[in-house]
Amino acid sequence: MKSVIATSISLFCFFYSSYAQEATLSLDLGIKKYIGKINKLDRNKYFGLQSSYTNKELNEEADFIFGKIGSHPAKNLYGPEPSGNLQTTSINKIQNNLKKLQKEIEANPTFKKFGSSDFILTQKIPFKVFDPNANVETGALKMAEFIKTLFPKEPMYYELMDEPFENAYLFSGDPISVKKQISKFYGSVAKVFKKELPNVKVGGFSSSRPLFELNNFKNWEETHKLFLDEAGNDVDFISSKLYDVLDKDSGTLNYCSGSNTDAILDLIDSYSYSKWNQLKPHVITEYGLKVPDWKGTQYTPQYATFIVQSLNNFAMSFMDKPNAIAKAVPYVFGKEEKFYSDVKNNPKANPHPWALLRKTTESTYSYTDLVKFYEFWEDVAGERVYISSNNPDIQVNSFYNKGKWYIVCNNLSDITQTLNFSFTNNDIVRVTNYTIRRLYADQDGVLELTEANTDLHIDQLDIDPHETFMMICDVPEQAIFATSIVEYDNYSKQLLQPIVANTPIKFEFEKVVTGKGKANIRVSFGRSRASDMKPVIKLNGEYVLTPSNWAGYNQNNRDFFFGTLVVPIPMSYLKEQNEVTVSFADDGGKISSVVINTEIFSSDVNNANYVENNAPVFSSHGGNLLNISPAIECKAPKIVDADGKVVKRLKFYNNGETIDISTIKNGEYFLQTSGGGNYKFKK
Repeated sequence: MKSVIATSISLFCFFYSSYAQEATLSLDLGIKKYIGKINKLDRNKYFGLQSSYTNKELNEEADFIFGKIGSHPAKNLYGPEPSGNLQTTSINKIQNNLKKLQKEIEANPTFKKFGSSDFILTQKIPFKVFDPNANVETGALKMAEFIKTLFPKEPMYYELMDEPFENAYLFSGDPISVKKQISKFYGSVAKVFKKELPNVKVGGFSSSRPLFELNNFKNWEETHKLFLDEAGNDVDFISSKLYDVLDKDSGTLNYCSGSNTDAILDLIDSYSYSKWNQLKPHVITEYGLKVPDWKGTQYTPQYATFIVQSLNNFAMSFMDKPNAIAKAVPYVFGKEEKFYSDVKNNPKANPHPWALLRKTTESTYSYTDLVKFYEFWEDVAGERVYISSNNPDIQVNSFYNKGKWYIVCNNLSDITQTLNFSFTNNDIVRVTNYTIRRLYADQDGVLELTEANTDLHIDQLDIDPHETFMMICDVPEQAIFATSIVEYDNYSKQLLQPIVANTPIKFEFEKVVTGKGKANIRVSFGRSRASDMKPVIKLNGEYVLTPSNWAGYNQNNRDFFFGTLVVPIPMSYLKEQNEVTVSFADDGGKISSVVINTEIFSSDVNNANYVENNAPVFSSHGGNLLNISPAIECKAPKIVDADGKVVKRLKFYNNGETIDISTIKNGEYFLQTSGGGNYKFKK
């Protein structure tokens, strides 16, 4: 497999597209940030473990706390049968092991580095759980009894089945009918649990990497939409598995992380909003890199590098959605039980590279490089503070806790990027020391975790391809927040609209929170890679500029693109009621969702550093200069007033030029271009 890794790296460079090689990061320790109502980092959400891959006795993993465990932590224990009969094989043994595990966890403070005490219980084998002819209520009551009997602490989240739709073929009948029956079963069990175990949330259906866009979104219709239609009123959460995968045909990585993940979650959320005027929380039961061919192979440090890079891609995205994501569990297991030398002599031996610990002898274990993922994040905590990136390939998060300011950046691209840190003058004075923590691949593809310190101010650094970088700034113990900013997502009830060439598709938004701050439109669409990828977008009749870059790779190794384009918009264009229109130059595919995202400053402070400057056309320098974006390509544009009268012709205009408009009176004007553009601005 080493050759496959080498091939994937070399070929991936061909498939990746990045239009910028630098990013400007705006930071301000004086601005506390809320996403919805959430300000503090909840570590329980993002850093956990799967159960032992071999499902051996759980107490062997007592150094760690699980994010997710199967319902059969020892052989022959599957929970209740569909008929309601509860298997009792090994119950006493498992009870003792679980109690011992819980005590050891509570006595061991180091578990906080690795995960969460709020775990997910998943019934692993669908045909052991679901029988269309069984009494649903009887089975559900036995499931509740099973949990009460075995677990000293109830799971917070309960999945009835693992990937049941993928296993629908196990049951006789039409696949769609079977999926509907399974979905109704989820809803029925959720109703019983609300009475028997009110603190346990029931949800599903744990699909593996949702490929909603297949067959022009027919796959969405027959999976998540079907589930939400049948069970959505009763279940507490929607569970998914999100993976980056290795494409066998091209030898390249097929990334779900980045814009594809954004499109998947936005479609689910938009549909939830259209049905219930609110969102069902997400539980991501597995996230990371999954390569089926790696099962049964020996661990290598290079494998670990790819896995950890994928984990960070997802983790950074999920941290941006703390109000939508209830929990997300890394695809990392506790121990690899089979000693790697057994593979040659024992075909049933099943080593794999996703284990945190692997056997080095028959009785000893050592950490794999996957532990570096947890070590990188182990002390990050606190309140979210303001940070933004003008490059979608550079993911950013920022937190403050007890004199430590954590600034985290992740490079989704396969090229080195230059990070320009735009600190406020006040913050430059406050920082007394910088600790630089880096997690990157060395020249041999081996993961390196390093730290360095300096008291010299840092305003620019390079970040390697797929590197995750952290700057830990020492600041005064009591940070004073001068103001705050609140981020809102606003959803439209129009979704999955077919694309017809040059035909604007309308999306309506109500009760959008406006004010002083910044905003963007997230446009998600799925269409053939050969199609036009640059939509024409209007907000309330005003053109907005469409960027050429999105988060992550350009999906050139896929036949069908499905991703999200984030489009900055001027705040002055926004109203409480808004209309967004989107059109493409050719037919095919669908616009899956459109979301307006706003970040609104509190009104108690005049945030002079955050002036609107992302309009396609705007005046500056006291109204004496007109700034025209280079993205507006035209010859001889003209300036007209509100009555349509031409007040200035720009016969010799050069693309991207700044125009002197000092002789024009103050008022509202339009820049009209040869291509039919009509851009409003004020002087």
